Amino acid sequence: MAKAALSSKWLMRLLFAGLCLTLIFVQLLPLETTPRRWAGPDFMLLVTLAWAGRRPDIPSAPLVAGLFLLADFLLLRPPGLVAAIVVLATEIQRNRAPRMRDATFASEWLNAAVLMIGISICYRIISALVLLPTPSLGLMLMQVMMNIAVYPLVVFISHILFGVRRANVHDSAVGAN
Repeated sequence: MAKAALSSKWLMRLLFAGLCLTLIFVQLLPLETTPRRWAGPDFMLLVTLAWAGRRPDIPSAPLVAGLFLLADFLLLRPPGLVAAIVVLATEIQRNRAPRMRDATFASEWLNAAVLMIGISICYRIISALVLLPTPSLGLMLMQVMMNIAVYPLVVFISHILFGVRRANVHDSAVGAN
């Protein structure tokens, strides 16, 4: 029984990694030739926060760090900056998951929104401190608002298509790597 749960956890981790790699690939596709005037949601961040809040045993810190570091390199972001901030946010989300188990979806959504705002603030502050070029404040605010607005849809799709539900008391692997 424990062996089946272990293999299920690793299958879900492979699914998470495959989904994130697919999202990176889609972002690299040259679908538009002109610069966009709007910022869409960061689906990789949304999937990571949703899965870390609902099933904290799936997105482990090394997996999240590796995927986001790869995304930093491929998407030409400062190497490791977004990866480090997202790993910290994911660990905060993982640590809050047992307390959020009985909470309403609205409180889960608020928790994720606060983390998304915190990620953006940390990114801007660190970028300014090390004199990196930062995106305009308007675009960054637009992306944060889009992330907050789309989060329920990502949770719904994760629940319906991938079976990512909140961990219950009987899941012994919650929080384990």
